[in-house]
Amino acid sequence: MQRNWVQMRMPAILYGTAWKDVQTADLVFSAFQQGFRGVDTAAQRKHYREDLVGKGIQQACKHLGIERRDVWLQTKFTPLSGQDANGPLPYDPKAPVADQVCASFQSSLTNLHPDQDIPRITELVAKYALMARGNKDQPPSAAPKQDVYIDSYVLHSPMSTLQGTLEAWRVLEALVDAGLVRYIGLSNVYDPEIFQALFQHARIKPSIVQNRWHSTTGHDVSLLSLFSPQMSPNAFPYAADVNSDDPKGVVYQPFWTLTGNQRLLDSDAVAVLAIKYHITPAQVLYAFVHQGFGLPGLQTCVLSGTTDEKHMREAVQAVNLTPWAEDDLTVLRSEVYGE
Repeated sequence: MQRNWVQMRMPAILYGTAWKDVQTADLVFSAFQQGFRGVDTAAQRKHYREDLVGKGIQQACKHLGIERRDVWLQTKFTPLSGQDANGPLPYDPKAPVADQVCASFQSSLTNLHPDQDIPRITELVAKYALMARGNKDQPPSAAPKQDVYIDSYVLHSPMSTLQGTLEAWRVLEALVDAGLVRYIGLSNVYDPEIFQALFQHARIKPSIVQNRWHSTTGHDVSLLSLFSPQMSPNAFPYAADVNSDDPKGVVYQPFWTLTGNQRLLDSDAVAVLAIKYHITPAQVLYAFVHQGFGLPGLQTCVLSGTTDEKHMREAVQAVNLTPWAEDDLTVLRSEVYGE
């Protein structure tokens, strides 16, 4: 069961901070100037500068009058297989998986909340986490919302074994129990059997899947129906409860939407819609993603990592367009999935 948070919903678009290096803080600030209100990053120095993301957010809050509750922070635990072994690591690579996740999360809180007091993660988990009590049937006392927290925390990729993945996932669940995280998710999972295995074993179900969206993975056609409570109603029994505060289904966050889909960007179907709605081809793709590809019940969140301020504005505009007619979405779905 997810904790009831009186906080903002996940924004329709997040600013992707990979591969920005020393420009990260300035680009995050620019993105917020152009209308973004959320970021995606990771505790992985190989591709991200999480510390500079925190500086950029700090700058945006100071100069744009934004408060923490108006910002969505999403970061990730990256297993050793995705880290640069020669670079700085946010955990001891020889430590057990659970300790690695706790240390990485502690580092992320420090990076993303500069100049703030950071709680001791292990102490909060020991006090409030359900699994730490050793009794699955007796919930612990509810943890207060912490002053420093992460809105969504993502396992950057499955571990090498299901057991290792579940071990890491239990720590993510414990962070939710302790009031340190709102939602948890998984990235780079392209096999529906792996996703379903985690989903079935998880006490707190994944709320997010973030995958590369392009043709070599079939644009995740085998996964998308698993994320929607309308297309997979038996997997989301709580979705029918209108009073439930639990997320309805799994939010799909595709990345490489533009980079990995040049053929689609150049297609006649995209060109026709760009002319019809007086927008750019890139905006057509972002709007298509934002509208859940027209699939019933599918929730999505657009990721954009552009470094161009004009393109930042256009990306934000694309997720605020009036929803299209089903015929327009069908044309694009046919272009992508061959329906």
